[in-house]
Amino acid sequence: MNQSLYLRLAVMFVRLDIKHEEAQWRKAHRRIRYVGDPMSEHLMRDIGFEKDGFSIGHTVAPQFKAQREVARMRRRLRLNPTT
Repeated sequence: MNQSLYLRLAVMFVRLDIKHEEAQWRKAHRRIRYVGDPMSEHLMRDIGFEKDGFSIGHTVAPQFKAQREVARMRRRLRLNPTT
């Protein structure tokens, strides 16, 4: 059996929505970069940045990672293929 056109469109729109949502999340949780006067490596580490200018460590708290993973798992379970 072939999937109906409406079902294909619905799946496409859901996938686009998920992709858009993940892009927004990545934009909100991107690593911070220092742009300013050049400083020594030790001063950069003192204010929380590596020598390449990016922040030290992760900017996302572990609980937010867990919430995101749970949301992905729920989506996968809801979007079981019908064929």
